[in-house]
Amino acid sequence: MSNFYKILFHCFVWAALIFSVLLLGPMPPAVQRAPGVGWRVLWSIGPCIGIFYAHAYWLMPSYLFRGRRTRYWIGVIVAILTASLISGLSYYLNNHPPAAHSYYHAVLRRTAPALFFILASASLGAFRENTRLEKARKEKETEHLRTELSFLRGQINPHFMLNVLNSMVLMARKKSGLLEPALLELAGLMRYTLYEAGHEKIRLEEELEYLRVYIDLQMLRFRDDVTVQFNIPDRVGGKHIEPMLLIPLVENAFKHGIGLVESPVIHIDVIIREDHMLSVTVKNKYNQQLQENGKKPGIGLINLKKRLDLIYPGNHELETTKSYRSDDTSTENWYSITLHIPLQ
Repeated sequence: MSNFYKILFHCFVWAALIFSVLLLGPMPPAVQRAPGVGWRVLWSIGPCIGIFYAHAYWLMPSYLFRGRRTRYWIGVIVAILTASLISGLSYYLNNHPPAAHSYYHAVLRRTAPALFFILASASLGAFRENTRLEKARKEKETEHLRTELSFLRGQINPHFMLNVLNSMVLMARKKSGLLEPALLELAGLMRYTLYEAGHEKIRLEEELEYLRVYIDLQMLRFRDDVTVQFNIPDRVGGKHIEPMLLIPLVENAFKHGIGLVESPVIHIDVIIREDHMLSVTVKNKYNQQLQENGKKPGIGLINLKKRLDLIYPGNHELETTKSYRSDDTSTENWYSITLHIPLQ
């Protein structure tokens, strides 16, 4: 249908042009009233219309834009001469010029209109080429973004699974009876990453369930050594989200909020705001001395920032804050990270 309307539009433009020539053209009244004058005008303008499309759709894309300038200019000259010869013949035979005006003069009179049609078609050819280049650029950019997102997801999954497997090793060494349920939980995580995380969008319920399974798996390892509060909305309303987008926040809290931290506590709050924005806040205690001695930022958060820039450019917020609470006996250091993204 798009091509049909394009053809219809072009036909309308040329019909309006021919009609204008019939009404406003410098033809004697006797010629205007002569039978078949419309066909004469069409026969005269027809070759110019032909070189208009030949130049825009063939000469420019096939030769000019491919650097074959010599062939292009030869083609332009041949097109102008051909249109002038055919159009001049029509003018000479149908308009009965004075005896002093030969066919040669008629051809010269039609050269200027042929050249005008060539120049006019150049704008159409340039527009089509710019449109093609822009489309190719967007397709390349889209493919690049898709490839980069796949690469970032691929980095997140092995990193996450490495931490989980380390937990399994500790359970196996202790010959813990919790190893079997942990393996079942791990199977659920693997099922999610294999069949769901490859999708462009997933339901928010599935992502939250993935977080719950991950937290349960970690609690099997740490048991009562850590306190976790996981607060999610009762209903999420069928919203969708990019897969594997929230897990780096929770994973980072377990990574930095457990070791050498007195009475570890992790708070996870998921809120759906009225403006259809998702707010996720993860808070955890941390050991300030370890932070100052300095680990490099984890790959999970680094990749998360890159993915957010690709998926929600200029339409997301990732805020981190550090605070402390102190009393007469101790000081607690808290790290908080909050993510705001739009829901679909």
